[in-house]
Amino acid sequence: MDNKKRQMRSKVFSYVVVFLIFSASCFAYEKEIKNMSLALAENIAKSGRKTIAVVDFNDLQGNVTELGRFFAEEFSVALASASKGFEVVDRTNLKSILVEHKLSTTGIIDPQTARKLGQIAGVDSLITGTITPFGDTIRLSTKILDTNTAKVVGATSGDIAKTKAIEELLTKEIEMGGSGRDNTPSHSTQRSNSKSTIKAEANNFTFEFKKCIMSGTKIVCEALITNNEKDRKMYIRGAGRSFSPRIIDNNGYEYKPATMTLGSSFSEALYTDVESVLVTGIPTVARFTFNDVSTQPRFIALLDIPFSTDEGDFRGQLRNLPITEK
Repeated sequence: MDNKKRQMRSKVFSYVVVFLIFSASCFAYEKEIKNMSLALAENIAKSGRKTIAVVDFNDLQGNVTELGRFFAEEFSVALASASKGFEVVDRTNLKSILVEHKLSTTGIIDPQTARKLGQIAGVDSLITGTITPFGDTIRLSTKILDTNTAKVVGATSGDIAKTKAIEELLTKEIEMGGSGRDNTPSHSTQRSNSKSTIKAEANNFTFEFKKCIMSGTKIVCEALITNNEKDRKMYIRGAGRSFSPRIIDNNGYEYKPATMTLGSSFSEALYTDVESVLVTGIPTVARFTFNDVSTQPRFIALLDIPFSTDEGDFRGQLRNLPITEK
């Protein structure tokens, strides 16, 4: 009888230990999120911002996982509970707005997307987050973006213990609703089965990243553009015009090209366009040279290539591009 009691007590003790460990791990991530949210809330309140929205968190390559959505939801609730004089847009309502207006916040948010989302959703700030696994922890970095400029106006970071539940969410891809397709616009970046290939589609053109090379304070980026329809002429406007190419580095700084090349067409003048007839199925090289890049970027968050055809104006956008130093 005593032996049975000892066995029973041992089992109860084991259950208690497991429960305490599980509770401690859950409390740890909740405490870290609460601390980070309070820091963000103080910053938001001091800056006088009135309405914010929390978008899906992603990894350094711009991919969103279930863990990213889970953390975004946790921050949304924590910020709404902070009672610092600002409102938080419900994420379900935000998702409906994104679907209705065919917007996507997957990956790095460029100024145009931030501004449009700000206008449609009526928010003056977006909360974004980046998740980076490090051994037994997850590094979580959050930023406050101004919706008018997409510039960072506040940030905080913390480490989350990598529990089994968190690790499962980290490796779980997003489950698409409805038709099984994401509501990502045609110009968004996609990675092929080859991890080194970064592509985007716009108006039945394929944009494929080739390289970005940095030498001193100069960056040269190249992309291959393939026309997937009948032969068509493409125009890329000079850097002095409003609808012209640019890069945004990982620090949030924007640069316009000093020179541009599309096939055999070359321009180094602010208001001179480059143009070329793209033969169907044949890749054409587009090259952009950016001078006076003094922010020491680790990668190019966005290569934005606005272009025109007889059908209208469009954008080819490549995101999260590695930089090779020469």
